[in-house]
Amino acid sequence: MRIFHTSDWHLGKKLFRLERTEEHQHFLDWILKQLIEKNIDVLLIAGDIFDTPTPPHQSLEMFYDFLHKVSVQTNTQTYIIAGNHDSGLLLEAPSKLLRPHRVKVWGKLSQNINDHWVRIQCRNEIIDLCAIPFFRSYELLPNGEGDALTILGKYLTRNKDYPQFLMLHHLAGKFEEAGSEQVIGLSGVDSIPNESFNSFDYVALGHIHKPQRIAKNAYYSGSPLPMRFSETLAKSLVMIHLQEGQLEIEKIEIPCSRQLHIIKTDEKNWRLDLEKIEKLSPLTPMVEIQIKLEQPVLGLINEIKEMIQKKGMDLLSYLPEFSTIEKNDKKNEKLFDLGPLEIFEEFYRYKYPDAKEIPHDLSDDFKELIQKVSSAPDQT
Repeated sequence: MRIFHTSDWHLGKKLFRLERTEEHQHFLDWILKQLIEKNIDVLLIAGDIFDTPTPPHQSLEMFYDFLHKVSVQTNTQTYIIAGNHDSGLLLEAPSKLLRPHRVKVWGKLSQNINDHWVRIQCRNEIIDLCAIPFFRSYELLPNGEGDALTILGKYLTRNKDYPQFLMLHHLAGKFEEAGSEQVIGLSGVDSIPNESFNSFDYVALGHIHKPQRIAKNAYYSGSPLPMRFSETLAKSLVMIHLQEGQLEIEKIEIPCSRQLHIIKTDEKNWRLDLEKIEKLSPLTPMVEIQIKLEQPVLGLINEIKEMIQKKGMDLLSYLPEFSTIEKNDKKNEKLFDLGPLEIFEEFYRYKYPDAKEIPHDLSDDFKELIQKVSSAPDQT
């Protein structure tokens, strides 16, 4: 049996003013080709298909067009869970239409544990898959009582007749963030401990955008596109070969369709630093300039933009850092670069300067509030 594990597509995502549609289409075309050429039996998509609970029409069309092509051009079975950015109800809505096309979706946590297990059989191999979409603590503990990890353990436990796989969209083990995630854990639990996965032969994780292994045969596949300029690590997915019950893990690098260059420079060296970057991707590379200046320089941004355009690239982000007086004047402007949680943490430190850290329960409550707001239907 041959299995692909991917996650965190974030269809509909923008980077500042940049639409990512072309990049996502390049990725979807590439993964479809891989499914065909490598004769993949099972595709696991571990959440965050879309960037928002109410994705634009173009993103929906792109996603369902991809599933249609997988259905008619391959024999691949596709299994999908919702992530924290997705609307579980939206993903589950066409389930009956998708079922004949070998597509199964888990959008919301069911109180019936058996709903989250499915047996998959291909090439004389059998696996039992446990699929857990993103959930919040109140969904796991509807009465507000009990221990979250104990209840979750009941979902993850089943008599083992065949190799068991888990697909989960949550924080797990000790991980390294890419910096572009909404890091939301269970109330009182920073991440699900590795011990919860001991019975599984492979754990397909979503939520963290940096590809990495966090335990034996437990992997974050990471996002197929860099979500920020700071994400410089090559993107990849995981291929699992299962033969006679034995697993072989292989990382498959995803081609970069659009380079994101980040240039840290100063007034003296910016020309030399820009000369070093090259256009190597099919789509127009984007550039972020972080430049140290003594004071504002009239017309500098236009010079930089012109040089970048001559190299076949576009300037997407320009971040001057001024020294002395200007640096102090710019301090408050940095708030516009912070996310809601970072602003909350800055305010807490201002309000309680003697506190060593924000209480975990307060931080978790605020994260849950952010998630409820981001998942609320669009009222406009």
